[in-house]
Amino acid sequence: MSMAVRCFDQALPAALGLLAEQFAPLAEKERPEMTIVRDAFGGLFVVLPDDALPDTAAWQALAARLHATLGRYSPGERRVLLAVGDLIDANDVLASADRVRLPDVPHTWLVDRLQTNQDWLRTPLGARPPLPTAVAFSIKGGVGRTTACALWAWFLAREGRDVVVVDLDIESPGLAGVLLSDEWLPDYGLVDWLVESLRAPPDELLLNECLSDCTLAHDAPGRIRVLPAYGKKTRDYINKLGRVYMPSASADGAVVLGIAERLWQLLEQLARLPAPPDAVLLDSRAGLHDISSAVITRLSAQVFLFARDDPASWQAYGLLFRHLSQARSVQWGMPDDDLRWRLAMVVAQADIAESTRQRARMRCYETWQPLYDDENDENDEQSVAAGAAAHTSASAEERMANDDERAARVFALDEDGPHQPLFIAFDTRLRTIDLADAAARPDWQTIAPTFAAFFDAATERLLRASERDGDA
Repeated sequence: MSMAVRCFDQALPAALGLLAEQFAPLAEKERPEMTIVRDAFGGLFVVLPDDALPDTAAWQALAARLHATLGRYSPGERRVLLAVGDLIDANDVLASADRVRLPDVPHTWLVDRLQTNQDWLRTPLGARPPLPTAVAFSIKGGVGRTTACALWAWFLAREGRDVVVVDLDIESPGLAGVLLSDEWLPDYGLVDWLVESLRAPPDELLLNECLSDCTLAHDAPGRIRVLPAYGKKTRDYINKLGRVYMPSASADGAVVLGIAERLWQLLEQLARLPAPPDAVLLDSRAGLHDISSAVITRLSAQVFLFARDDPASWQAYGLLFRHLSQARSVQWGMPDDDLRWRLAMVVAQADIAESTRQRARMRCYETWQPLYDDENDENDEQSVAAGAAAHTSASAEERMANDDERAARVFALDEDGPHQPLFIAFDTRLRTIDLADAAARPDWQTIAPTFAAFFDAATERLLRASERDGDA
């Protein structure tokens, strides 16, 4: 008998190996559907159809083997293997929103019971958001995401659009400092709204008390309203922050409401305002976090993934994309509602040299490979580099020698593919800007050369998606 597993990473492969051995004598089409449930502490149990094994002795024998193999990651010999009929609520497992197919393992599903980051693999809450919605996200901080989001709002207001900008970086609020002076802060902010939403959907009065007009748009044909993380009358901010991620229940108790569902309610309430905005820009917090998972995968928003062209950024995005490849909204053939069409890379603080941008496109494409693997044929998969980590492990000479070959493959692809990045050039004049102070604010002629291409492409994506969804 093999030695019991010693760590989290060994438990799932060990269980899969044992199950593969158990059912190897069966033809593939005769093998049962298997669901593995992994609890918050990494423990596993297996659920099989009631007729998966011939008799009680076979069930007991397989349970004993699983228990011995999983060791401390087994919940016990009597609970490590269950038939569907043994479950108190079969739908809690078999119809779980978190049940995803395991790649390269036929007939096998995984339900991961996570304490945080549960939304990454779930399906969107609706086919389109209540309002045209864009998300600015970065996996690492310091890439100019908040600045770009604020300036985009100004661009849209100059184009005659009514925009609401929401500060979702609630652990490190910053958007209000860019767009609002102290006297223009509203009474309350997003954290107040989220806490009240734990009890029941907040009324429109509170939402209005969380919004403030931004003077940046006072001379523009459009309008900017800001929903900051906090307001002038906000109290106990840290205490509220510790509550906003808690799940709550709908009024009838039938639906569990997490942060994604409450943010969807916020968009619905914004859409019901007497003067609803034309677009909502969500400045997400950086990193792999509950808010990030909610806004990227659950709101059907257009998502702009900010990065610098450096090894740390590509490696971190590689981790995210490998996980997202298992999402239910990532579908073979990339239909129109596939998550990947709603994602756009933004290489910020970029060098203006075309040769440097060409290398950034190549690295972006390589980082996207986990999200494209099912779309490639076997020969193409064998020819594609392993990803950004492999690229950065090579010497500088080796990287340069392979750049042309890899870049040629990138440019042979559809130029509109979601891996093709937008660029924002590095401009020292815009590293720290104060848009709330008219005297310190840079003029538009300073901003436009750096951001114009991004503004045009991002706006076209946002409005095109809205028009397409409106026709659906």
